[in-house]
Amino acid sequence: MFSSGMTSNIRGAATFAALVLPLILFYKLLWSRRRSTFNDETSDNNCDSTSQQPDSQLPLPAAQYFDPTDSSDLLPFPSVEYEVFLSFRGSDTRHQITDILFRFLVHLKIHTFKDDDELRKGEGIWPSLVKAIGQSKIYVPILSKSYAHSRWCLKELVEIVENMRQDKRRIVLPIFYMVDPRDVRHQTGPYRDAFREHEKNFDRQTIQNWKAALTTVGALKGWHVTHNDEQSKYADLVSDSIWSHLRRFYSTVETNELVAIDGHVEEVVKRLSLDFKDVTMVGLHGMGGIGKTTLAKVVYNKILSHFDRCSFVENIRETQHQNDGIFKIQKKIIEDATRKEERVCDVSQGRRIIMDRVSQFKVLIVLDDVDEEFKFGEVVGNPRGFVSGSRFIVTSRDCKMLSRLNENKCKLYEVQALSPSHSVKLFSKHAFKKDYPPPDYEILSNDIVSTMGGLPLALEVVGSLLHREEKSIWEAKLKQLREVPEKHAIERLKISYDALEYEAKEIFLDIACFYIGRKKVKPFYMWNDCNFNPTININLLIQRSMVKIDQDGCRFQMHDQLRDMGREIVRRENIEYPWMRSRIWTVETAVELLHEKKGSEQVKAIEVTTPRPYTNLASECFVNLSSLRYFKAPPDAKLKGDFDNLLPNLRWLKMRYHRGSNFHMKKLVILDLSGSDVCNGLQMANNLKTLNLSKCGRLTRLPELPQSGSLEVLDLSSYRWLKSTRDDELDIGKLRNLMVLRLPRACIKKITGGTIGTISKGLRELDVEECECENLAHVLADVGELQSLQILRTRSANWKQGTHQQVLTRRLAAGSSNLKELTTSSSPVVDLPRLLELETLVVESCEYGLEIPTPAEDDHYANNQVLPWWKISKLKYLRLHEASRMWCSSGTNNNPGSNCRLPSALTHLHIICCTQLEWLPNLENMENLIELIIENCPMPREIQGLGSLKSLQTLQISDVANLRRLDGLSTNNNGHMRQCSSSLAVLVLERCGALERLPSFSQLRKLFTLNIVECPLLTEIPLLGCLLSSANKLQELCIQDCPRLAALSLTTGSVATTPSSLQRLVITGCTSLLQERRWPVQIPNLSNFPRLRILHLKDMRIDGKQSVALEGLECLEELEALILGNLQPPVERLPSLSHMTKLMSIEIMDMPSLREIEGFGSLMSLFIVKLRNCSSLERLELSGLRKLRSLQIMDMPSLREIEGFASLKSLATLQLTDCTSLKMLDLSGLENLEVLDISRCPKLETVALSSLSNPGKLRSLEIMEMPSLREVEGLANLKSLQTLNLRGCTSLGNVTSLGTTLAVGNDKC
Repeated sequence: MFSSGMTSNIRGAATFAALVLPLILFYKLLWSRRRSTFNDETSDNNCDSTSQQPDSQLPLPAAQYFDPTDSSDLLPFPSVEYEVFLSFRGSDTRHQITDILFRFLVHLKIHTFKDDDELRKGEGIWPSLVKAIGQSKIYVPILSKSYAHSRWCLKELVEIVENMRQDKRRIVLPIFYMVDPRDVRHQTGPYRDAFREHEKNFDRQTIQNWKAALTTVGALKGWHVTHNDEQSKYADLVSDSIWSHLRRFYSTVETNELVAIDGHVEEVVKRLSLDFKDVTMVGLHGMGGIGKTTLAKVVYNKILSHFDRCSFVENIRETQHQNDGIFKIQKKIIEDATRKEERVCDVSQGRRIIMDRVSQFKVLIVLDDVDEEFKFGEVVGNPRGFVSGSRFIVTSRDCKMLSRLNENKCKLYEVQALSPSHSVKLFSKHAFKKDYPPPDYEILSNDIVSTMGGLPLALEVVGSLLHREEKSIWEAKLKQLREVPEKHAIERLKISYDALEYEAKEIFLDIACFYIGRKKVKPFYMWNDCNFNPTININLLIQRSMVKIDQDGCRFQMHDQLRDMGREIVRRENIEYPWMRSRIWTVETAVELLHEKKGSEQVKAIEVTTPRPYTNLASECFVNLSSLRYFKAPPDAKLKGDFDNLLPNLRWLKMRYHRGSNFHMKKLVILDLSGSDVCNGLQMANNLKTLNLSKCGRLTRLPELPQSGSLEVLDLSSYRWLKSTRDDELDIGKLRNLMVLRLPRACIKKITGGTIGTISKGLRELDVEECECENLAHVLADVGELQSLQILRTRSANWKQGTHQQVLTRRLAAGSSNLKELTTSSSPVVDLPRLLELETLVVESCEYGLEIPTPAEDDHYANNQVLPWWKISKLKYLRLHEASRMWCSSGTNNNPGSNCRLPSALTHLHIICCTQLEWLPNLENMENLIELIIENCPMPREIQGLGSLKSLQTLQISDVANLRRLDGLSTNNNGHMRQCSSSLAVLVLERCGALERLPSFSQLRKLFTLNIVECPLLTEIPLLGCLLSSANKLQELCIQDCPRLAALSLTTGSVATTPSSLQRLVITGCTSLLQERRWPVQIPNLSNFPRLRILHLKDMRIDGKQSVALEGLECLEELEALILGNLQPPVERLPSLSHMTKLMSIEIMDMPSLREIEGFGSLMSLFIVKLRNCSSLERLELSGLRKLRSLQIMDMPSLREIEGFASLKSLATLQLTDCTSLKMLDLSGLENLEVLDISRCPKLETVALSSLSNPGKLRSLEIMEMPSLREVEGLANLKSLQTLNLRGCTSLGNVTSLGTTLAVGNDKC
């Protein structure tokens, strides 16, 4: 039918060095999506990266755009530095729609060039502007009244129009800002005035070109913004349109290799019924390689703009069998929808998050390649719980599996094989790179295609195999194909495998069995040593469509049909005896081979990743494994015995417990013994490239390293030893090829052999955090000369003298121009203007803190560059911890940092425990900042520039004693929304003792979490109810221990709100809310919070009826924890709790008027119950609490009867205190009771322990202050009793316990 060739992500990021000097002007928009740091030792687990999604996709304007289903041949985009080019006149729009739009685009992680005519310095910048325009995909000219007055704007527009004409994929989305589009199109009004001026200074041709460009753009449909329009609304529309177009570029399939797909796409889209509001599911089924995934992707690309969130989850059949595979599937869906990293610990939690957070969006979810083992409901949840309009596409080889989804009304569509004519076309695309075969190959082509059965993958693979081959090869392959049975698809694919040389076959099978989704660095080491020529053969496999590399160029990918073919080839090596195959990846086969000593020379690779209890592997288990080159043992496997003459060809070993002796290491290239306690014979491993001895806490000494100098990666992280003396020395004298050296927390006495700079010229990563080496300062003296160094971590290293660290940072600034990450301590970081490539900086435990360059220093270091350091620095992450302070040599007495700026590129700023920090630089330039955390710092009264943080999502301020206000989170003096208000998602204010007032929260429409804790001077939280409207995103609201808070309203005036997203509501410890005031706490009907999971209300006077409080409580079916206490006016009864089927914990205290808890006995999910000081409650019914584990009843003087103990089969802890009216206690049926505490229940005369169903489980028994108690029955049966306390039980005589008579006195026993 069609090929599954996919487009790579074409976002190539040009390096800084490749740009000409004037391009420094554009520094602040070089927004890198991911950090490119060298890390050979990154986990080999499958990549879980997810792309960012927009808030919504709104209908697009009728602008020109590229249709990804167009099959015309187009050249690829040039290396892309920017995706969007904004052209505008700064004086008109900079602080209006331009900044708002730019903020939205940054929030969506879209690389945007924001041109500004006031930053242009001379004609020398023009070539770089042309380059930026040529590299962009989307152009947004913001045509304002004075736009045409700028020759720069007009020159840019001409270049934009020319690029649009040359490549129809490029898009122009004009914004007509306070100007009539007709004035732009016809150059009338203010545009006529502009050209009258230009005609005096420019030639006629230039004027005509400018007018033609304006005419073209003015004719395009865009957005017309007038004085009465809300600019943020239009910025949102434009950013959504941009995101929708970009997703067409980046998620599209290579259309020039698709054949006969349009009809299939139309049928699937018809079944999806996009015009209907109901949730719809479509299942695509067909044989492997038929093109289900490709069809799903094309449909996905075509319709994704109709949805708020989209997620495409591939290779589910393979993923679900991996460790935590189901979690990875759920995590992918969650992160695609929420745009946030999420930790999923178990399937039920993942399903709950999907139903809570993902289901509230209109979503498109594609689940690719599922089988009968995939449980849709358990993994994703009930589709009926998703917002109307959501769509699911499921692909599977198994039609029966899809038919089981019929309860969700799954519509099935069978993907059929290609017709003969379409098969020839697809085959020709790969064999001849055109649509049809040349005349002399036409008959051969038709004959070969006739053997393929219309299978697209086979046509692609065989066509790639025969590309540029002689006719004799074609005829030979045709003969082979004719011998393959018609339905054997794998046999047809195997033709391409059979044509490979031995080395390429070995690499292909290794990838198919072990390395799909894993980084290629380590396997390359092994294949090189085996003389498999990996560079050449990987390229060959890629050319033949048998292997792919991901868009980052670092991980292997493979079609699941080719993966299955590779594993089937291995299976056929020996069908009857699986332990005699070349590659073993299943636990059962590996265990049988090793424990039953069935090894053979056929076995080349073994990988077992699942922990098993039977993991003692003696040397005898490895007899006859002479060809084994790769062994990855289970995490808890233990290797022991004499390995002399065993495993002579092993290249790669990963094992934690290795106690074997005489181990053969001559051919090892990768040795991973992290966590091991034995490591011998390394000096013989002369081919070793990678050595990992991290977390080897039980090694008695540091092993001798190989003497050949071949080692490239050495990891001794957290290396410790058992010996009390520190005498280990690390000799690096021969490690001249070292690229990665990790020594964090390593207890090494001394490093010998020379200095790092003279020995390892190619070192890229050096980590000596908390390293205790006594001569570290000497060894690192010349590390600043390493031009290759990208990562340096020296925090809390043993420098002996602090000056060495300061000298080091100066030398780094002078020499290591490529440094991307620096973690340091003990001395100030200076000369920052020289470290222009630095992206991550962590400064800890430093008395002098961080020196911020002054404008004068900028001029000195910038070498006459146009922009200062804070504009051209690439620093994205800055963390100061116990760094004392920031300092610079300029500023005023009142504000020492008034002339200093932190880099505009910063996305994360953490300032923690900086006890002498008295000021912060003004933050108004930090438009990219996403997260600001300030903890335990004596800050000034306010944070300057907070309102300018356009991209801020998280603001956390804790233990900041002097902070009095937070200006910038609400509207400004002109009534306009502050720039940070639209993006803020998390706001946490804790222990801010001087904070007196907060701004209005009415504009924080994307706020997800609001926590205000221990702010003793805070008296008001303005317009809090606005956060709870149905249009907002608030899920967590916590107001705790604010004793002066006098009023609190969760409503928006007289009408209750209708929120839908709140999940956690905590209001407690605000004691002023109890006082008799005119305006008590106003809480809307709780039925407006249908997703609420935690409700905690204490110490407040609620606006409601005296007899019934918390109206709508009975509707909270999702509630899991309920805590109520000290509510005024007195509450006599609560609404029924019977519908709270998910409630696991309930605590009710200090409610003396409460007489009834309706529905309490039917809460079958309850685990914990605490009732205290409910003095009017007379009866409790417990019969339905079958899962209850802990029951505490205290200060209940009216309680006379507790029914249903016999049903509490799971109860483990029971505490009854001060229940003065309780006369009888029936403990029968308590099978799992472990702790029993009964105190001050004076009318209770008998405790019948003999009635316990399983008295042998009771471990602790305390019966105290019970003067009327005469008997404790069954004490002798408590075989597991560890604690016995009968203090104050004065009526008890002798107690027989465990065969011993205990005398009971007046005080205790």
